[in-house]
Amino acid sequence: MENPYQAPQAELDTHSESSTPFFTTSTTKLIVLYIATLGLYRLYWFYKHWKALQVHEGLKVAPVWRSIFSIFFTHSLFKYIANSHQEQGLGTWGAHAMMATLYVLMTVGGELAARIPASDVFGVWDIALLVTSVIPLYTLYEAQTYANRANQDPDGESNSRFSPWNILFILMGLAIWGVVVLGVLAQYTAILG
Repeated sequence: MENPYQAPQAELDTHSESSTPFFTTSTTKLIVLYIATLGLYRLYWFYKHWKALQVHEGLKVAPVWRSIFSIFFTHSLFKYIANSHQEQGLGTWGAHAMMATLYVLMTVGGELAARIPASDVFGVWDIALLVTSVIPLYTLYEAQTYANRANQDPDGESNSRFSPWNILFILMGLAIWGVVVLGVLAQYTAILG
């Protein structure tokens, strides 16, 4: 006889074969959100990849911490992507270790360059800061390209549309970019005027 007071039972399968091993998104969306959020999108990007791996592979990882401390876990994430890509017969991503190292070096370099006192004019450190901001985006772009292929969605079509949350963050980012541009223009007009 069935107990009428017992909570309903359901089979929970956290190791789902139908889930994709990695976060899928279009590279266009990645670029737009990365630039619009001044690079903060990478926290979400790493979180989503580690969360997908946690569910798909049954890994005992903390996606939030792996996202916050991404420089310590970039190599392992990129290796997972490269291995999955190769295991599916999609070819090798031989540059995954170099891309991960480049990401780590440019992220740390960018943080260090941001702490150097700037002069009154746009100079060498500003260019270094710009370069150390763009190169990590390139490495994430490469990783996302291989992750999408491993997910059998090479163009990231399943996550290519901008959600209302994406649009909100883009608008906030545009406002911040506007303030930055106004600040630079004000700096130059003060120097020239």
